[in-house]
Amino acid sequence: MTIDDEYGDLVPLGDGPGSALAAVQAGSGAAWVLKVLPGRLDRRTRSEVEGELRKLAGPAAGAPIVVADRLVDLPDGRTALRRELCTQSLPELIEAFGPLSVPDTVALGGALAEALAVAGVVHGGVTPGNVLFRESGEPVLTDFGVAVRRAYPPEHDTGYRAPETIRDGVLDERADRYGLGAILHLALAGSPPFPARPGEPEGDHLLRVLTEPPPPIERDDLPSWLADLVRDLLEKDPERRPAEVAGRLAGPVADIGPRPAGAPIIEFGPEKPRRLPRPSVLAAAAVAALLAVVVALVVLNQPRDMDVPPVNPPVAAASSAAPSPGASAPGVHLELAPPKDLGTVVELTWTSDLPNLDFVVAWAPGGGKAETKPVGRRTTHRVQVERGRMYCFEVQATNGLESWVSAPKAIRGAVCRR
Repeated sequence: MTIDDEYGDLVPLGDGPGSALAAVQAGSGAAWVLKVLPGRLDRRTRSEVEGELRKLAGPAAGAPIVVADRLVDLPDGRTALRRELCTQSLPELIEAFGPLSVPDTVALGGALAEALAVAGVVHGGVTPGNVLFRESGEPVLTDFGVAVRRAYPPEHDTGYRAPETIRDGVLDERADRYGLGAILHLALAGSPPFPARPGEPEGDHLLRVLTEPPPPIERDDLPSWLADLVRDLLEKDPERRPAEVAGRLAGPVADIGPRPAGAPIIEFGPEKPRRLPRPSVLAAAAVAALLAVVVALVVLNQPRDMDVPPVNPPVAAASSAAPSPGASAPGVHLELAPPKDLGTVVELTWTSDLPNLDFVVAWAPGGGKAETKPVGRRTTHRVQVERGRMYCFEVQATNGLESWVSAPKAIRGAVCRR
């Protein structure tokens, strides 16, 4: 889908509550993310959105906030908000590496509390998907404002919305604090405070969110003051949620040990106490996420007559001496075994002769959209597929300084071309 002469094609990155995300490349070569709304904003809502963005522009310059810089009208009648392209979201980070360490959770909470305090507008949707990481590892909060959410109410994010928002549609600072508490719970436990249970009716799930206290976070290294803060933020009564969060997070730092001032987030959680040198950890996590973005963007420049949309190799994100796309550096061998076609699931297994690599699995169906999945340091992964449809697969790897890609493998007669 072409927007206008300034941009190339939209490359889908995923769906969010009430909107879709797409990567786009301007004619200048700059890459952006578009939050594509279901329709065109009416004049009143557009004016409200523009007012919110103007209020945010000043605070965003010195705070961990990413703000849309413009509204874009698409040829198909929809409106989109354009913002900075970041490398990774909090859910992607936790899925790849597990819960955060306590120091990282405290640092993350402090950054989000600062963002909410200085923004000047109600956020209205403080959920993990709106917590992003720049390539440096800096956490930021994006998608501020209630005008769009009132025009296009989100669905299926019950696990992070405040009870009063679910019940009455309330969007205010107190609901934002509940969202912050739910994010801290996710960071520490690896799951939302009220995850849906297998086979649970939606009404029963809603009832638990509205009436039950959040379950305790089970980890031995969790200081009591932090557990109390998360519990207080998740209070059912909005009036009982603490207004001063940053101060409570900055208080008893002796319990969690020192942390370098301004150090980026991204550490390993309680089950993964690996303390690798920080540049290696940060680069590996950030580059692994960046590969997925780059994969999506490079599809913009591919031929249109392929049997299966290509899954292209990544480029190096931290080294000017990285191998050329599709090639292996000396001493590095990355091989994807023939995929095992199990009907609606494909099992992928790969090997490499270089240890401590982080991997991203990429696949594309015939006539469909390329998708990617960071899998951390696992060397096997199962992909859900449509029965009978052709697919191409590849694996990308990074050591934090360089990145490599396996040769693509196909199932069901797909032709994988670059």
